[in-house]
Amino acid sequence: MEIEVLRYPTDADWARCLFLARITQGRDGMVVPSQEWRKKILNSEHSPIRTLMYTIAIWQVPYFVSVHFVRHKFGIEHYVKSQRVNPERGEERQDAPVNHVMDLNAQALVNMSRKRLCYKADPKTRVVMEQIAEEIGKVDPVLREFLVPDCLYRNGCHELQSCGYYERIMRDGRDQ
Repeated sequence: MEIEVLRYPTDADWARCLFLARITQGRDGMVVPSQEWRKKILNSEHSPIRTLMYTIAIWQVPYFVSVHFVRHKFGIEHYVKSQRVNPERGEERQDAPVNHVMDLNAQALVNMSRKRLCYKADPKTRVVMEQIAEEIGKVDPVLREFLVPDCLYRNGCHELQSCGYYERIMRDGRDQ
């Protein structure tokens, strides 16, 4: 399996994001924002971050992992080989490899990471999300900071039953 970031925001995309944020304040001007501003707008999750687009390819991922990602539907489009053209449709293994491409905005990527980086998520799906976050970090280190499990984002576990990850971090003071 391989993860590839095919598209990510350019400085022009970030300038547009800042422009749109300024419009809501009655200001204008198209300039490339600082890293500090980028971090602030991502942290605030204001609407202009939904204009920052990413295209991520997951090559040869197990089909069942692809299905986990398809469950995310807001701010994202999925492109996965359909089984409807397969006459042996019911015979396809759930771990059969499939190519999965996602076209998604920054908010959708943050939301997806909260669920798929959780230790209650399927372990194989979590590994794929960790690899996605790692690849995003190579092209957009500021966004990478926000790709964390929900417990870290919300300062505590909100699952029906905790895995104990957040409690260990708070107790030990480090990520394990």
